[in-house]
Amino acid sequence: MALWRVVVRAVVLLFLGTALTMLGTPVAVILAYYAVLFVFTCMLLTERWQIIAGAAAVLGVVGPVVSFWVRSLIDAGGTLKSVVDTVNAYDPFVALADDGVVNFLLTGSYPAITWLPFVFAGLAIGRLDLRQTRVRWRLVALGTVLAAAAYTVSWLAVRVFGVDARLAATVDPATGEVFGTEGFDQLFVEGIGGTVPTTDWAWLLVTVPHSGTPLDVYGAGGVAIAVLGLCLIVADALGRASWLVYPLASVGALSLTTYVGHILVIWLDENDVLDGTPLFFVSEWLSLTVLVGSLLFATVWRLVVKRRGPLEWPLHVVSSWVAKRIP
Repeated sequence: MALWRVVVRAVVLLFLGTALTMLGTPVAVILAYYAVLFVFTCMLLTERWQIIAGAAAVLGVVGPVVSFWVRSLIDAGGTLKSVVDTVNAYDPFVALADDGVVNFLLTGSYPAITWLPFVFAGLAIGRLDLRQTRVRWRLVALGTVLAAAAYTVSWLAVRVFGVDARLAATVDPATGEVFGTEGFDQLFVEGIGGTVPTTDWAWLLVTVPHSGTPLDVYGAGGVAIAVLGLCLIVADALGRASWLVYPLASVGALSLTTYVGHILVIWLDENDVLDGTPLFFVSEWLSLTVLVGSLLFATVWRLVVKRRGPLEWPLHVVSSWVAKRIP
């Protein structure tokens, strides 16, 4: 039944994510991509954590390399480019939100081929006994080593052995102009929209945020693993003062609701809906409003309503109801 619950949730997220993307906010909505990631995760739902972790480790290297190779073939034109164009032409999600199956798998903001390692790593960690202190410290140690190794290797390659100058001389596919030194350095501040350019294989050595390279996957994944272990340790160490992290835990429990809510708030701001109303301050301090509003709403909901969130509850009910009726 767990398998079908995941599949049903994936279907719901696919349509919900597409609807949010259609709003046209400047946010790269991840929910439709989550739907695809959930489906792929079904392959390993019953496996031991060692196998899942191994899959994450291998795909963290293989995925970005295959992605680069396939995308370079697409960029070169020819048969594969024609196939992609045909798929996009008949993809209803591309027609609705300009974000369809090719993006979900390969070329979008969170392509499955390079984001599955994160999901597999999370699934593997979820199989561990996270109540054990030694397990938590091992997560901190593992994450720290992975992140330090990935970022160090990238720094040596890019800053010491001259890869930065080599890549700065390549063309930015978004503008058709050469990146230049300043443009290349700015990428480390702004990040890249999910995939690196296919102009040079050396791009696979960078750890630009959100670039989906092997070193970015291992670096960012390592940081996430270390932070997770550290948060578990700190939460227990707080003892009676654990209420201090209750708001954070509440946002985690209402993650879908807060995610959708923040997209809607951004849409209201983008369309000047709140101007001239008592909520005008939301637009003036958008980031702060989203942060504080998410913490307050989630905390109050868990304290007063004491059940799954406004979107989490129906998603649970629907997925469970459908799963029980599938043989």
